[in-house]
Amino acid sequence: MNRKQSIAESALALFAKRGYENTSTQLIAKEAGVSEALIFKHFGNKEKLLTFIIKEGYKRIVENNRGTFQDKDPLAFINTVIELPYKLVWEEPQFWELQYRLLDLEVSLKQHERFMQPLHAMLVKAFKELGYEQPEKETELILIFVEAFWKYLVAHREDNKSKYIELQNFFKNKYAIQQA
Repeated sequence: MNRKQSIAESALALFAKRGYENTSTQLIAKEAGVSEALIFKHFGNKEKLLTFIIKEGYKRIVENNRGTFQDKDPLAFINTVIELPYKLVWEEPQFWELQYRLLDLEVSLKQHERFMQPLHAMLVKAFKELGYEQPEKETELILIFVEAFWKYLVAHREDNKSKYIELQNFFKNKYAIQQA
């Protein structure tokens, strides 16, 4: 791992644990084992470091999940979307903790919207293929669930995981039963 990556990883961990506002570049430098000047050399300032972490986080998530939504029948696709929050939060807990803390920050919101945007059309298509009367409304319901569920998972990560799986399966069964 190079120094830039080390700085970004240390900053991610600290921002997720302490919050962006409560984490100084001096603390990041100490955690990463580098000088504070090196942070400014690589990123310019703390805000640009945060932007880098958010963009790289979404880039990493997209790369790690490439092909996840392709070549699936409509119901399997919907189930994959329902499983998405659980999968993502457990693969990248610090990143989603940071996102949770930054819900009102523009750079965070824009990157999250960009990440979620392709799912809308794909879900509408899946619901149409399954013969739902209101595919747009079903899509909105699923996207509201996904948005709420990842936040719920971050806020309650220490709880019993089986509770999350039960909730996820409840939602999956809702669509499986309607199409039976």
